[in-house]
Amino acid sequence: MAEGLTEEQTRGFSEAFDGLDTNHTGFLAPFELGILMRSLGHPLTEEETRTLTADGMVTKSDFLGIMAEREQDVALQEKLVNAFKVFDRDSSGFINTDLTSEFMTQMTSLGPAPYTKEEFEMFMSEYMAIEPVISRGGQGSAAEDGEVDYQELVRLMLKK
Repeated sequence: MAEGLTEEQTRGFSEAFDGLDTNHTGFLAPFELGILMRSLGHPLTEEETRTLTADGMVTKSDFLGIMAEREQDVALQEKLVNAFKVFDRDSSGFINTDLTSEFMTQMTSLGPAPYTKEEFEMFMSEYMAIEPVISRGGQGSAAEDGEVDYQELVRLMLKK
């Protein structure tokens, strides 16, 4: 069983791999990997496909490792989104990050190594640099109103 996957996930992903490996070679070509990943809700960019298939083919073991990593990323993303939802009092999908917000207060006071105000501002400035996001529908920016789309913030955090 691939580390990080349940028995059920391992079985399901193995069956999906075997379904595309119609020649029973134990390998998938990059194109086939792309199809499989997309069908499982984990589409790959061209760069990811090149990186993952650097040897030209992907074994079932390689594929299960890829899926274990992807599933862990999904679980982490869900945990982070749920943590940010605590600060989304009106369920709008946005949290306030100005210097008087509850979010900023918690980030600079809780945990074993809380952010300093300067570190918090630097952390948020990376998000502000890529604004506006599609979810705002062209209606202002986080820099203007201090409201941050926390789904987008989580995506940015996980890219690093």
